[in-house]
Amino acid sequence: MRGIALVFCGLIAISGVAQNRILQTEELTLTSTNEGFSGFISSIQSKKSRDLKLVRSIFTKAHQDFLKTYRAYSQVKDIFEKGNYDCLSGTYFLTRAFDQLGIEYKIFETNYHIFLVVQTQRGEVLLESTDRVNGFITDKETIKEKIAYYQQAKASSPGTELYLSRLRMFHELRPDQLPGLLYFNRSIEAFHANDLVASCSNLEKAWEIYNNPRIEAFTPILIHTIANSTLDSDAKAKLTDLLQTHQQSASYSLVSR
Repeated sequence: MRGIALVFCGLIAISGVAQNRILQTEELTLTSTNEGFSGFISSIQSKKSRDLKLVRSIFTKAHQDFLKTYRAYSQVKDIFEKGNYDCLSGTYFLTRAFDQLGIEYKIFETNYHIFLVVQTQRGEVLLESTDRVNGFITDKETIKEKIAYYQQAKASSPGTELYLSRLRMFHELRPDQLPGLLYFNRSIEAFHANDLVASCSNLEKAWEIYNNPRIEAFTPILIHTIANSTLDSDAKAKLTDLLQTHQQSASYSLVSR
């Protein structure tokens, strides 16, 4: 069960959900006021590139200055502090740059991966944030082949495949849902570190922003691990109740649709 990855506590009152989500998102992803990010945007704007060249400039300079070392479960702050990133935090960085510069894009989520498609006057560009060398794809046929591969591919590692084998995800993701996946990664990272309280807390934050099949697949694993952990009985009961309440709520939502 320790092969869980995204290749990638307490319930709050309904009236406080919106404000709580804003605070969570800012805690995790606030970069617009970051001096380094502002400088990055200014340097791109100074080149006065347009359309396809502008997108290429963003992709290239992002990897030169910020997206330097791939490290699984890297958060947005790690990009600025250490130059570490993964496909999720790297994708988030690029989307923030595109937002600042008025570039249209789409985010696509699969069961184990996330990538971008940007629309330019010269056609679509597929961007792989974790591939600085070959991750800027403009050829139409190559883009089609890539997308077809993502739609059919399974996770490559046995541990990850065990967890993701029941998931078949390929859909467009809203930008405001990305922080939910970042919190999910935090939950998985805490799980790997055997910090079950933090794992539960971050999973709750994740589903408040973006409830998704990964959460539904991971929750039973977390419940089972909590039951067999060394946590005291009160802690086990509280965490289990939180997770089971969410399971029931998620099941009710699916039935009601």
